[in-house]
Amino acid sequence: MKKHWVGIAFILALCLVACAFAQENSQVHMLRPYGKQGNPAALAITYYGGPVFETAPTVYIVYYGKWTTKDRKVIDTFFANLSGTSMNKINTTYSDNNNKFIPNAVNYDPTTDSYHDNYSLGKTIRDAQVQQIIANAISKGKLPNDQNGIYFSLLAADVADPDGQCTSFCGYHSPSRSIVSGEIIKYSMVGNPARCPSGCEASAVIGDSNSPNNDPGADGTVNIMWHEYSESDSDPNVGIQTAWNGGPCGENGDCCAWQFGTLKVASNGSHYNEKIGGKHYITQMMLKLSQKKRGNNIPGTCENTYNHP
Repeated sequence: MKKHWVGIAFILALCLVACAFAQENSQVHMLRPYGKQGNPAALAITYYGGPVFETAPTVYIVYYGKWTTKDRKVIDTFFANLSGTSMNKINTTYSDNNNKFIPNAVNYDPTTDSYHDNYSLGKTIRDAQVQQIIANAISKGKLPNDQNGIYFSLLAADVADPDGQCTSFCGYHSPSRSIVSGEIIKYSMVGNPARCPSGCEASAVIGDSNSPNNDPGADGTVNIMWHEYSESDSDPNVGIQTAWNGGPCGENGDCCAWQFGTLKVASNGSHYNEKIGGKHYITQMMLKLSQKKRGNNIPGTCENTYNHP
């Protein structure tokens, strides 16, 4: 009987962990796979009163599972050099009730702001485990506890998220009050698009067989991260204190999902539209507001860079 009760106690403990890390809001804010994302005729977005990042956020990355040195270099270079770019400046058109606009700045140092988790929770990861991965990194001192941060849990290509990865989403972002008790931590799950390239990998979506950095999985991951990063920037507490959302589009990344604008040809024959930190990338356009004000259905345009004609 003792073993029987021990088994029951273990199952109950697992259930409690899952409940503790349940999503805070009923709607997951996701990048849907190519072909499943709406493309509204009217580009407009609504402000609902919540906060934006008033000071430069710090990006934190947990590389979960097998990510090669090359993979990490592609991803790290993008976020280490995104701050101050004309591309990131698009997000500065969004403000909050304090009349504060998102700054054209982001902090990321791969030596202090990234961490490798070697499959600590296995190869089947649901949202509760995504949050647990980040909670563990913080509690073990691998990453700092930062309410002004955006934490990414990047799942390797051999890790599955049965909640809808590849069928319903390529990645998503959300706030959590469970990762650190009493705080709102902004986090994002991004799956390696090599798992389903036709739906989630930017280069494959436009018909390329390779990618700008000869690493389709990592290049495609950057595109998804740019989507979720920008939505976290302009709507960090969605579902708790929603900011920019709704209207014909959804969030600012949704409005321009899988639209890449003007493309150039890289030396390997693949296509790109951005040059960040000396590397070429293919990333979706982002919604640039046409008016620097808040309200209902504020119009915008999909742009690669702030200064696009």
